[in-house]
Amino acid sequence: MADNAPSRDRGSIVTQFRTSDHWAVSLARDILWVVAVVGSIALALWLICGTWPAVVTIESGSMIPNMNIGDLVVVVEKDRFGELQTWDNGKVSGYQKFGDYGDVIIYRPNGITDMWASVGLLPLSAQHPIIHRAMTWTDAGGPVPTYINIYRGEVTPTGYLPLHVVGETAGGFQILSTGTGTPAANYTPGQRDLVMRNVSGENYVLPADEIVENAGYVLESSTIMAHGGYITKGDNNAASDQGSLSFAGVGTIEPVAEEWVVGKALFTVPYIGLLPLHIGEVIIAVIILMGLYEIYLRRKEAAAAAAKPQKKGKKQR
Repeated sequence: MADNAPSRDRGSIVTQFRTSDHWAVSLARDILWVVAVVGSIALALWLICGTWPAVVTIESGSMIPNMNIGDLVVVVEKDRFGELQTWDNGKVSGYQKFGDYGDVIIYRPNGITDMWASVGLLPLSAQHPIIHRAMTWTDAGGPVPTYINIYRGEVTPTGYLPLHVVGETAGGFQILSTGTGTPAANYTPGQRDLVMRNVSGENYVLPADEIVENAGYVLESSTIMAHGGYITKGDNNAASDQGSLSFAGVGTIEPVAEEWVVGKALFTVPYIGLLPLHIGEVIIAVIILMGLYEIYLRRKEAAAAAAKPQKKGKKQR
């Protein structure tokens, strides 16, 4: 009588998949298990954080020393666990986060949303999200301020003093002042003076006598935006993003509209973010390790089978 064909009902197929010793099926089971675990973690993060992606990685040194390259940042909805506060708000309320006043926000520069960004895979987007501190909010139709910290990440300014243009040098530099003096129009920039240039090509000089120790500065530009938004700055950058940063395919960074904000940083985990930064290499390494482990198990099983004593047949009379 011919052997019965293996059952093809759904239950038996699942059972065969769960119990098969074939290396390819075992590998597929391992991959599905990893996907299920990662998916469960992602779902839990989304439910807790209220935004996606719920974790991002620091890719540059613009937030040093408060955030470092390779830090994994847990992101929450901008008003979860408290209303989002800018540096200006935090200075008044005393609210601090990551070594300075105000919240650090994650935003899509100029609202760029391609296919990857629309499904929450911002690291694969044409322009990665930016993780910088929200300094202030500027209303539509108002001038865009530039926040300046000449000490970068070495000093957290005790305050930001307003700068005013008080003249122009013979070389075309616009002279800035905090209001304590007015240098002559033929002023020649010295080695100790602060010389700045923005993405529009405008040159500024802040005389050394005008520099206040441990202070930052705010300069209102002539740029007027049709929409309001947050003015943002990397703690280790000399100037705020708006008016100083420009990317190919994006243009000069504009004030961050509410809908461009992905969320705010809740806390960081050092070094863990180095894995996503090298995700390609990590995936290849994991697959290779899984394959090697499967080979090891097969050889171990084969060696055990070979070492097992064989039953002797019955003697013939």
